[in-house]
Amino acid sequence: MRILILFFFLLATVHALEDRQVLMDSISEHAIRIGHGPNTTYTFIDPLCPKSQNFIKLISTKKELQEETSYYIFLYELPKFDSRELIVYIYQSQDPRQALEEVMVDKDYYDIEVYETKPKTLIIMNAISKVAKQMNVKRRPYLLLFDQGSKYCRVSEGTAPCLEENDFD
Repeated sequence: MRILILFFFLLATVHALEDRQVLMDSISEHAIRIGHGPNTTYTFIDPLCPKSQNFIKLISTKKELQEETSYYIFLYELPKFDSRELIVYIYQSQDPRQALEEVMVDKDYYDIEVYETKPKTLIIMNAISKVAKQMNVKRRPYLLLFDQGSKYCRVSEGTAPCLEENDFD
């Protein structure tokens, strides 16, 4: 009986991991990509979240991290920061990665005004929000780390693992 329960638990765990990969694949076309390494990290961030800002600063300035990992960045608002307008600005800009770094690294966002949210931007934001809710994403940055050759992923809960040793607070 214990073996049967263990079997079903392992089956459910493997299925959940596959579901995460399927969910991330469904929105990866909307990601802002930083890096070109063989490992993959999917990250949900809020542009005004200080820990998300520190994470983006770290991965956008450290070339060795970009050579090890491909970071797929998804903008997902934390209600307490009211960052919807910045998210729209970044997604609607000519170069979303440059706009992301302008907002999150340079913190140059005080004069930004968005007058219209394009339908395409709403589709992107809704798709990301739907996946984030299915995965129960509550904190930012929220990371899913897929190492090359592994069929398993690691999931952060809040602080990015690379920030723990370099705590910027």
